[in-house]
Amino acid sequence: MDNQDNHFPDSLQPNENSDRAENQATENGSKATRPFPAAPHQGEDFEGILSNTIFGESGLSNPSSNPQPTIPPPPRTNLFQEQRYTDSFNRESNYTAAQEQAFAQQIPGGFREPPLPERRRKATMWIALGVIALLLFTSILAIQAAFRSKPSGDVPVLPPPRAVYTGAPSPTELSNSFREISKAVKPAVVYIEVTERVAEDSQSPEIFGFPVPNTPRRRQSAGSGFVVTNDGYIITNNHVVDKASKIEVTLSDNRKYKATVIGTDRETDLAVIKIDEAGLPVAILGNSDEVQQGDWVLALGSPFGLQQTLTAGIVSATGRENPNTQLGRFIQTDASINPGNSGGPLISMKAEVIGINSFILSQPGAFSEQGGNIGIGFAVTSNIAREVFNEIVKKGKVSRGYLGVNPRELDTPLARSYGVEPHSGVLISNLPGSDTPAAKAGLRVGDIITSFDGKKVTSPRELTDAVTATPVGKSCTVEFLRDGKPQSVTVVLAERPAEVTAARPQPDNQTPEPDPASTKASHLGIGVQEITPDMAARLNLTTNSGVIVRSVAPNSPAAEAGIRHGDVIHRVDRTVVKTGADLQRADSALKTGDKISVQVERGGRILFLEVTLE
Repeated sequence: MDNQDNHFPDSLQPNENSDRAENQATENGSKATRPFPAAPHQGEDFEGILSNTIFGESGLSNPSSNPQPTIPPPPRTNLFQEQRYTDSFNRESNYTAAQEQAFAQQIPGGFREPPLPERRRKATMWIALGVIALLLFTSILAIQAAFRSKPSGDVPVLPPPRAVYTGAPSPTELSNSFREISKAVKPAVVYIEVTERVAEDSQSPEIFGFPVPNTPRRRQSAGSGFVVTNDGYIITNNHVVDKASKIEVTLSDNRKYKATVIGTDRETDLAVIKIDEAGLPVAILGNSDEVQQGDWVLALGSPFGLQQTLTAGIVSATGRENPNTQLGRFIQTDASINPGNSGGPLISMKAEVIGINSFILSQPGAFSEQGGNIGIGFAVTSNIAREVFNEIVKKGKVSRGYLGVNPRELDTPLARSYGVEPHSGVLISNLPGSDTPAAKAGLRVGDIITSFDGKKVTSPRELTDAVTATPVGKSCTVEFLRDGKPQSVTVVLAERPAEVTAARPQPDNQTPEPDPASTKASHLGIGVQEITPDMAARLNLTTNSGVIVRSVAPNSPAAEAGIRHGDVIHRVDRTVVKTGADLQRADSALKTGDKISVQVERGGRILFLEVTLE
């Protein structure tokens, strides 16, 4: 075969030097491993070479010399030889696919595997595809798991449990604290027995027609208290001793003393009594402004006569108000307080008295000193007790400033009717008399007080606290709104009366005589009559103008709001009502869905009723 028929590249031509080296190694009896023969020469029988390689040199018999027919094995290429060819291919950079095919035709059986770089490239490709498939499969599983864990709709997912606070004392530590606090305060807590004189009957009993003299009757009651000075001053509740004709105090060591009342303050339900003894253990008044909701507290007293009883609880709330008084803030607690605990101390974990147990809620809405405990008790704050004690010890009574107005909270409907922001001040709903400091200074019903003595006020309680904390006789500046315009006056405070009442002695059922001629207000559902000066004098009205309600339609907005026959209307929303025409003008401006405030005078009191038009 000439060179034109030779399809082998130059790098793959038979290597004669290699053959001679192999022969020389054989002749010299070298034990080195004989390399595989070189590629076949042109026209040389490849199978013969392979047979000699395997059988000839190993001494084995050549199966091809056997005449027996055999199934020839599948042709295969010697791997080392293939590697040799593959290395030659890698060195031949210009070797084309056509040349590779021609070369394959020269080797019996052809290639069974592609060259190594091709196999590596395919292996790399399959590995990459496997990695991508694995990542894709993992992502699908993660997405499915996320969708399975996500609740349907907009239902919120609760966070897992975790400790929010870990500083709570152990039960043993808490018990030890209670024990030590009790030991520190208990010697100052006293038991108070009171003998009250009961009023005699107005009619004397008779025996056989002859009158028998009345014998004064007495009643026994009891309460608690605590010593605050080592010379025998004791703080307790006013309702424990206010009717007492005789007071006996029992100390924690069972010593008994007679006590005298130094002074009482009905509005805060506090009293100071004294026994003649020195060197007594005392309880310390703490700062009640530091008390917070959730604080542990202890109550010491004599419930039902059981002296030195200790109960524990927490501060349920602070700043509670008592509807029976305009003064004071109370601490609410669930520490057990029962009849007999009144006047006893409410104690903090610092062993300080932060409240004076005063009353309980024995049933829904009933604030009382009597009744059974349901876990809602109230104590006067220690800061108020300190102020009252100082006043009583110095003067024998408590003096407070007095302005002379009945304040009303400026809620949303009322504020809208006056054209102001809700809770931007306090509305004067009534003036108890013409001789009060407010009336003398020129304040009127309907004025909105925004500031007292330089302090902004937004609620009736804030105004009352500011006034009562001011000394009697001081001149104070009162800023207010009248018809939307800011004004100010100077008021000289008087001393607050023992009992402040707002009601006039005008019964609710005393109404003017009916008059058939009346004005109708269709939206409100009422019929009215204009007030005459004669009627105003007869009814003792605060103003000589307005309209009197003569009729109220059943199920009307006025009836639902509580407007009654005989009420005197002075204002409807923002309209001042002096005549029937004023009322009709205000009524015609109303529409369904409106919520308005109607100012009425009833029995000497000014009321603001919220009316909803449906």
